[in-house]
Amino acid sequence: MATKIQKINDVITINSGDKTYDLPGADPKILVEATLASCAVKTMREVLERDGIDYNEADLAAEVEGTLSESGVKRFTHFHLKLTYPPFPSEYDEDKFLITVERGCIIGNTLKNEATVEFTKR
Repeated sequence: MATKIQKINDVITINSGDKTYDLPGADPKILVEATLASCAVKTMREVLERDGIDYNEADLAAEVEGTLSESGVKRFTHFHLKLTYPPFPSEYDEDKFLITVERGCIIGNTLKNEATVEFTKR
């Protein structure tokens, strides 16, 4: 399933399968950061549910700041994620949780491993 993005009347519309999202005013930098943050939150949710840890959805958040290159090829050179999650029971291994979230985030893994990107005309 492909994802299509298009800007119409100053509103960015994203279509993927049967889902459509309208994002007025979003630029590519914000979209990349938001995608990474969304992946981190989704992965935290999955790990907490797998481990049987109760949480409130509002207690999960990810804040991302991407650093852009100042010279040469325009690209991100670094991402800093700050994760927010509920306190864990004393016997729960928080370091293991963070490692599992990092390893389970498909967007983070993709960015770390420099996926191949191919541009073609449709």
